[in-house]
Amino acid sequence: MKLNFLSRVSRFFAAVSAAVILAGSLAQAGFAAAVPLFSFTAIKAGESVTVKGENFPKNTDFTVRMDVFGNLAVGGPIVGSVNSGSGTFEATFNIPSSLKNEKTLAMRMDSASGWYSYNWFTNQTSAPSPTPNPVGGGKPFIDVVAVDKNKAVTLQAGRFPANQTFTIRVGPFQDFFKKYVVTGTINSGSGGSFKFTVQLPAEVKDVEMITVRLDSNSGAYAFNAFKNVSSGTVVVNPTPTPSAKCEVSAATVPSHTMKPREDFDAVWTVKNNTGRTWEMQSVDYKFVSGTEMQKYGKAFDFKATVKSGESIKIVVDMLAPDKAGTYTANWAIVESGSTLCSLPITVVVK
Repeated sequence: MKLNFLSRVSRFFAAVSAAVILAGSLAQAGFAAAVPLFSFTAIKAGESVTVKGENFPKNTDFTVRMDVFGNLAVGGPIVGSVNSGSGTFEATFNIPSSLKNEKTLAMRMDSASGWYSYNWFTNQTSAPSPTPNPVGGGKPFIDVVAVDKNKAVTLQAGRFPANQTFTIRVGPFQDFFKKYVVTGTINSGSGGSFKFTVQLPAEVKDVEMITVRLDSNSGAYAFNAFKNVSSGTVVVNPTPTPSAKCEVSAATVPSHTMKPREDFDAVWTVKNNTGRTWEMQSVDYKFVSGTEMQKYGKAFDFKATVKSGESIKIVVDMLAPDKAGTYTANWAIVESGSTLCSLPITVVVK
């Protein structure tokens, strides 16, 4: 049986593109199995975008539209069409001349049979920064386990990256970005799978369909939507199962587009949640993967001991790459070869 369910998500803090994905599917029980979505793999400002589609219904023709951000591209100018083939595809579409100078654009794919997917991007030349590789590979996801109408929803997370703090946003799916509210945060701890419950805010009382989205400062995200009808057993007073060894309370890099070879500092504020002291001699912060932008060395000792519950500010002197593009460097706090905390940063050079 075909699903008719809507989900959306936004990628942000990457300064290049942000994504909000809607996919129309609504099961009789109100829960989703898989939803069509697409992401941006390349952007040429004012010219074209290249996308990758996944989880699409097979051999289905989709009309592709673009418009200014804010109306989900419903009824927007048609920029082409695409057949979903096996359900996964890549395609490139030109940006209409009437939209080439707009800063943020919406893109929508819809079929005559009712399937659709929605996304948006910043009209800036780049290849989007890579999504952090979650445990087990693939994208993070959240499944709806149970609903207590107007009160709470229990969710099952899967393939989450470790040691990242996710903001929880809840709102009506029809105009999620105008009306969502932040209901709290959750730390993914050791990553992978865990179950948690989100209390529903008054803003979605008696709303028929509700969207839940989780996103982190590092660009990882997951999303789902559900019918506001009681079903299953909601976990009462849940505590997230993962046990975070540390918490990144702030990560700072220049928010502007940088010039080639521009000098900057990457700064992380990290809280020790291990229950024991981080000794200067045994705990380091080091470069792990991605683009090396640091000026000096790859690994550094802490400059002070950090007791459990205390925070430390980590600063790395860096230099932007000499060519235009989007660059990500993955750093980490490590102890005896074990990663305690991931410290990714992304910059855009133009």
